Amino acid sequence: GGLGRMLDVEGGAQQDRFPGGTQQIALRMAEELGERVVLNAVVHTIERHADGTLTVGSNRGDVAAKAVVVAVPPAHRAGIAFHPSLPPEYDKLTEHWPQGNLSKAYAAYETPFWRTNGCSGEALSDEGPVFITFDVSPSDAGPGILLGFTDARTFDPLPAEQRRARVLEGFVTLFGDAANNPIDYVDHCWGTEEFAPGGPTAAVPPGSWTTYGPWLRKPVDGIFWAGTETADEWTGFFDGAVRSGKRAADEVHRALSG
Repeated sequence: GGLGRMLDVEGGAQQDRFPGGTQQIALRMAEELGERVVLNAVVHTIERHADGTLTVGSNRGDVAAKAVVVAVPPAHRAGIAFHPSLPPEYDKLTEHWPQGNLSKAYAAYETPFWRTNGCSGEALSDEGPVFITFDVSPSDAGPGILLGFTDARTFDPLPAEQRRARVLEGFVTLFGDAANNPIDYVDHCWGTEEFAPGGPTAAVPPGSWTTYGPWLRKPVDGIFWAGTETADEWTGFFDGAVRSGKRAADEVHRALSG
């Protein structure tokens, strides 16, 4: 545990990457599931009935179910109307489990020049605009790619050129003038994401875990909760998301088999 384990690129949370992108996990699962995967179906209601069944309503129509697994960030549960209403503790949890405020930027170079200078590419800064960086280069031969995170509250409102300039300014401060000459640059403002505004995971304020934590993954009348925020290990990471899915599946199996 601890900050070191979270940031370590060897033996820690930042160690592994997927060549071609982690979206391949979802795409390959979708291939196996076939037409059972329904895309662009935004759930807006979940209704619980007296006979124990549920109806899930979306813009693509209604689905009848014996159990429902809700796998969205806690803050986004507020976008679903539950009938009848959930116990008040669940609403309070939603209010006190906000998303973070991160944006993400990549700069690509001909080679990972920082390595020849004896630098790892991993850095922390309290000055900004970039407050943490990682080396995400595919190999020593190149290209060299630096990943940086910024504070979305000040970063997202800026025009694209200003965002680029600020990120490169931060990279130059950390890794020298060579960082000011990328061959490519791209950033992503999490605040523009409809279903993950503000960041890839929650930024939980003091007191929320101890006060509302018990309702984070507690089932209620056929509704079960998954998603990385509900994991009991590696919360906020892919590992936590997988663990939460397995746990929710076990809960559903026990409930339907009982």
